[in-house]
Amino acid sequence: MIFYKNKKKYKPVEQKNLIFSVFENGLVSNKDDSVASPTQCKTFYNLSFTDGALKTGLGFKDFQVPSSIDDLKNCHSYNFAECIDEIDGIWLDRFFSDSIEAYYYQLLLMDSKFNVWCVPLIDDDDGFILKKSQRVKSFPTYQCAYRIDNKDCCLFFTEQGMIFLTGYSEGSYPDVPPIISCVVHYDNFFGVTNTNRNTLIYTTNLNLKEWSESDRSTIEFLDNRGSFNKLVGFNDYVYLFREYGITRISLYTSSKDFAFTHLFTSSSKIFENSVCVCDDQILFVTRDGLFSFNGNSVTKVAKNLDKFLKKLDNANCTCACLDGKYYLATYCDFDDGEKIGCENEQCVNNVLFEIDIHDFTFNMIRGVDIKKVLTIDTPFMNKLLACFNGQNKQRVGELDHSGSVFESKNKKSWSSFQTDFGFTGKVKKIKEIVLTTLYDLSVEIKSDIESTILKFSGSKTEQRMRLNVKGKVFQINFTTSESCDVKKPMIVFDVEK
Repeated sequence: MIFYKNKKKYKPVEQKNLIFSVFENGLVSNKDDSVASPTQCKTFYNLSFTDGALKTGLGFKDFQVPSSIDDLKNCHSYNFAECIDEIDGIWLDRFFSDSIEAYYYQLLLMDSKFNVWCVPLIDDDDGFILKKSQRVKSFPTYQCAYRIDNKDCCLFFTEQGMIFLTGYSEGSYPDVPPIISCVVHYDNFFGVTNTNRNTLIYTTNLNLKEWSESDRSTIEFLDNRGSFNKLVGFNDYVYLFREYGITRISLYTSSKDFAFTHLFTSSSKIFENSVCVCDDQILFVTRDGLFSFNGNSVTKVAKNLDKFLKKLDNANCTCACLDGKYYLATYCDFDDGEKIGCENEQCVNNVLFEIDIHDFTFNMIRGVDIKKVLTIDTPFMNKLLACFNGQNKQRVGELDHSGSVFESKNKKSWSSFQTDFGFTGKVKKIKEIVLTTLYDLSVEIKSDIESTILKFSGSKTEQRMRLNVKGKVFQINFTTSESCDVKKPMIVFDVEK
């Protein structure tokens, strides 16, 4: 018997290990696949990056309040659906109570018929909801806390005039114009009205209940910076945010002696509902992305958000700042063919961003249609609240880290760029995935040739799963609908020499 030597040639291979240690680096959306690192994240949602691990992201649960100031851990929620058909707005109200000799805090809510309801933030009545006022006849153009006659009050400005609410009284004042933004600065009231968006009104009469037409003076700027949208008191100045610019108002010794400095002109529209004072800066959004204003100059920040914010109409956005985070609820086109949460129906907004105001890293909740976000910051409670469009229109939520919006466990996803692992034009074979996941997880490996999905069960120990996927270019996707805690994923692959 004769044995012949096998002369078939095999391409030599070399084993390489690619270690994914990028979960703490956040999103890198402003790169092209061809130049991105294989360990960079192209897109993610409903997850967070913490301590080098991919973890359960932000979520909402029903708003809860304590029963007593002496027991802040024993909390209960409110069943707003019992008396409110739809929550169209939420506001924080406070006034000094002589009976308790301290400030009394409550949440104001408006239904679709413009009735005002209220609930206390310390509630020993186990969830009782009180109708506060029926005087409002249309949705407010603006709401603010104010002081008149040395008493705290809440003002609702509407097309029909001003509604004045205190802890124990209320009134209507039809001669007050429909103000959309106002600031009191050095005993001067500055305001912008909905009837004339190119005119700034000001007066030294701070008792708005006694306003007459002769009390008010006006200033107009007829330039190309557009209409007046929002007034902000910041760093001892008043700043006027316009459609396409920012103007600073400086006061001198006379109450009617002002100076105006045009500080910034924008190439795209500034969305007034995105303007928010966050510690030592003001953040705002245009169609070009997110910007920071320090009182003198404007800087573009968080460029990784550009993919989501550029060229979109975010006029229905809403924002707030809490504990060093800027929260922006808006609409984004993820352009990935997925329908998450509220995206399965018609929605106004579909995402909430949580952006660190110092390093501008961020997390996001996708699939939630938020109508308004509100900061609750009191001596005993520190929360971000939201009211919603759609199926959650009768609920007020408080932000948590559950990864779910009430009972809905939306899909969570992390995706890499398409990558050749640094070996351009060569065929690779992925042989093994190694990771630790505390909860069930799906990992999809896609190449230009084939794809496969691996199912991992939650475990505290490291897991290894073998596979055989060939290709020149790969993309890795981690997905789950449950909680998430993934550490140290590693891809083991061969590459042709």
